[in-house]
Amino acid sequence: DSHQQRGEGLIDAIESIRQENIRDGSPLYGLIDMDSFSVGGYSMGGGASHNAAMMDSSLDAVISLNPTVLFDDCNYCPGESFEGVTYCICLVPELIDHSIPSIMFAGQVEVNELPDYDGMLGQDIYLNMQETTDKIMFEGAGSGHGFAAYPNGEVSDYALNWLKYQVLDDTVACENLLTIPSSASEYLVNIECSETIEGDINGDALLNIQDIVLAVNLVLNNEYNSLADLNFDNIVNILDIINLVNIILN
Repeated sequence: DSHQQRGEGLIDAIESIRQENIRDGSPLYGLIDMDSFSVGGYSMGGGASHNAAMMDSSLDAVISLNPTVLFDDCNYCPGESFEGVTYCICLVPELIDHSIPSIMFAGQVEVNELPDYDGMLGQDIYLNMQETTDKIMFEGAGSGHGFAAYPNGEVSDYALNWLKYQVLDDTVACENLLTIPSSASEYLVNIECSETIEGDINGDALLNIQDIVLAVNLVLNNEYNSLADLNFDNIVNILDIINLVNIILN
């Protein structure tokens, strides 16, 4: 199969999940947030996540683990003949044109293992993506194609913070993403974290009754917002509301 076919497979998988949310007897019935989906994968799957992003502009985020991409387009790439067939393979900005926030994990010496993908690895994807798209490239020092194959340590930490920031608008996660990982030989990032006030749930730079009402609604609906989590226990509950009231009164 191809990168494009795997990208189509990711989109099909999302549709299957959507259907499970409404299928009688499904263990996922009514539990899925139908407005929030992200994609990711390793190697070809990591590259295919960008194919999927170009198919579905509603995605929240992309996580590419040691991605490879392969675009054959003679409108942008020079042609080379192989066994009588002309192939036009390259990576240029026009071929990775999507606006889905993306984090790429790559190995510093990965190209030594995959010379045929020279110019089409995670570092290259980052450089060819438009600057207006949120993006990060985390290159593992001394690592090859297996750097992020089994996410753990800083790889899993940064991937999780990426989702927290892009999906949940978690400002603490955003700040964490600006810290250069200790295992990185290169770390490229273009995101900027907005300054926030803990408890300012509606983002108006004021702490008042409106924020209390929003915090109460979060508790009643069993939802989470990092700005309302004033005791940093990863839960928004009555204790956070009490803290917010005390801050406003004082």
